[in-house]
Order: sequence, then C-alpha cells, then structure tokens
Amino acid sequence: MAGVCLATFSAVGGLVGCSSTSLLQTSSSMLNAPAAMLKAARAPDPVSKMLCLWEAAEGQGLDEKPARGFAGQIMFFTHGKASPIKVNGIVRIFEYVDFDADDEDPTPTHVFTFDSGAWNAHRAEGTLGQSYNVFLPYVQKDKGHAVCALRVEIETEDGRKVSSPFTEVTLASKTSNRPAKAMQRDIVDRTEKTNSKDQTPKLAEVRKLDSMTIPLPSGR
Repeated sequence: MAGVCLATFSAVGGLVGCSSTSLLQTSSSMLNAPAAMLKAARAPDPVSKMLCLWEAAEGQGLDEKPARGFAGQIMFFTHGKASPIKVNGIVRIFEYVDFDADDEDPTPTHVFTFDSGAWNAHRAEGTLGQSYNVFLPYVQKDKGHAVCALRVEIETEDGRKVSSPFTEVTLASKTSNRPAKAMQRDIVDRTEKTNSKDQTPKLAEVRKLDSMTIPLPSGR
C-alpha cells in the first residue's frame, strides 16, 4: 500500500513539474509579445504596387548642362490603404533607349540607383499622400527623336523587390519648337540659360547615389 501511495505521489509531482515549466514558457511568451507587437507596428508598410507617371521634360544633365530628360512622379501603395505611402529601401530606375515593346527582356541603357536617404530627399507630401518627384536626364548624346522607357524597382529592407511596368516616353527632336509639357506645368524649374558659371544651377549632392539626378522643387 505504501508503494502505491509513493508511486501516486511521484506521478502527481511529475505533472506539477511539467505544468510549472509550461506556465513559465507561456509567461515568457506573454512578456515578449508586447515587444514583438511594437516592433511590427513600427515596421514600414510593405509595398504591394506602385504608380509611375513620366513625361518628357528639360532640366539639368549629369554634366550640369541643359538636357532633355524625364520628369517623374512615383507613388507607392500597400494593401488596405488608398493613399500612397513613404518607403525605405534601395530604389533603382532603369532607363531604356530605342525601346521595343515587343522585346521581352530589354537591356537598360542606364540605371540610376538611390539609397533610402537619397530617395527620400525627393519625397513630397500632398493632398493624395506621399509621392516622389524626380528628373532624370536622357543619357544619350544625340538630339534626335527617341523612343525611350523607364521602369522603377524598389528593394525593401527585408530584401523584397517590387517593380513597376515599363512606361514608354517619346522625346521630340532637340530642334523641335514644341515645349515640354512638364516645363509648362512647372514640374521642372524655368532656369534662365546664361553664360555665367555663377548662375548655373548645381546638381544636388546626394549621398550614396551612383548616378546623380536633379531634385524637383519641394512645392508646386
């Protein structure tokens, strides 16, 4: 009889020990949960898609001289939100010259690369939400008619990549009298062209920017 009681006591003690361990693990998880929830709340919204509006424009080239190029407004969106959001990550903009829409894998003529800080220097907040306004110069030296395309890619901090579709943009001949639409709408500064070096607009120095671009005015 004593043996039976001892065995029963040992079994109950074992169950209590297991229960205590389980309670400790559950308590530890509950303590860690608020930290995990706070970290998740602070994490940037994941980018699900983007809207890229591009048009022909004139601005300052990489050589600090007037150049043809592309004025763009890029907006990023996440699931469940109608307004565009602020993003963090590496942004690459691929420029294609002599673009053929039937080419399944075209080779970019040039790639403009921005780190997170450089990209957010182009950020503006408007009635629609967060947007990014940039001017990219046409990298070719020719002055003739050109069919080009642009594609934007963002690599977020967690390693995910999201790309936009190709946006085809046609550049008129340099000798054309047709004004650039972006210049008409003041997307690009109307800077008077003079021979004085002191009055030549300077390219913004942006850290870790592989290929420089010209920031647009903060307000329009």
